[in-house]
Amino acid sequence: MKHTSLNQLLCAAAINRQFCEVLLRDPAQALATGYQGQTFALSPEERQVVTGIRAEHLADFAGQVYCWMSASDNRPAYTMPVPLQVEMELC
Repeated sequence: MKHTSLNQLLCAAAINRQFCEVLLRDPAQALATGYQGQTFALSPEERQVVTGIRAEHLADFAGQVYCWMSASDNRPAYTMPVPLQVEMELC
């Protein structure tokens, strides 16, 4: 499965309110701290995406990750990432 660590990150946020709040407030801190002693093995590009997201709700955060994942799956691996500026409306 591609982006396994991103999926693990979102699952941790979905099941633990404290971790979710840290992820939304300070994604870099959430990555540095990890979840229950486990860190997330993100690629440099994934780390850049996660730390660049600004969202008030997990659904918005996950939606931005999903948009990036969908776009990244359709471009060559050597392409430099485009700054993430996604606006979404989720239910």
